[in-house]
Amino acid sequence: MEFPLSQEGRRQALLAGKALAEERLDAIYSSPLGRAFETAEIIARETGFRGAIISLTGLMERHGGALEGTTHAEREARDPGFTKKLLSLPEEERWTLVGAETDEEVLARFEGGISDVRAHHPSGASLVFVSHGGVMRAFLRDRFGTDVLPGSERAANASITRIAWGDDGPRLVEVASTQHLSPDPRVYTTE
Repeated sequence: MEFPLSQEGRRQALLAGKALAEERLDAIYSSPLGRAFETAEIIARETGFRGAIISLTGLMERHGGALEGTTHAEREARDPGFTKKLLSLPEEERWTLVGAETDEEVLARFEGGISDVRAHHPSGASLVFVSHGGVMRAFLRDRFGTDVLPGSERAANASITRIAWGDDGPRLVEVASTQHLSPDPRVYTTE
């Protein structure tokens, strides 16, 4: 079951697009899940990007095993004891308990997708990837250390993370910036 992009999500996507509007974008890639793809469409519209948005399965959120298609509130109502046990475990043990993708599986498909894309663009290309919090958290922590998003912290919805890829690998320029999400309302409007 997919969860659609909410009105708040659309507002945030619009603001992310406005924040990227002054940049030259060479391509936009998105998870094929509806909420991510709609976010990418809004970003493309707000930036004036005229190319096709390319769906990339490697950007999809972690498959949640037995948790797939349910919300925390639904699981809590159905089985509060299980939910309490689940939350008491370290994150990777939670994924194993419910038969979800492990960090290693997530990273293999995410990094594989990113590598394939980078191989098709010249060095210095400006690429936008619209993905999901869990996948981004696993990738950022793997590449830049656990302190980049400590504990259970995740990148906020519609946050912007900038990575510069050089000959010596990726360099984190900005992580999970949300500055654009609460701008002066006189500058950005959703009308």
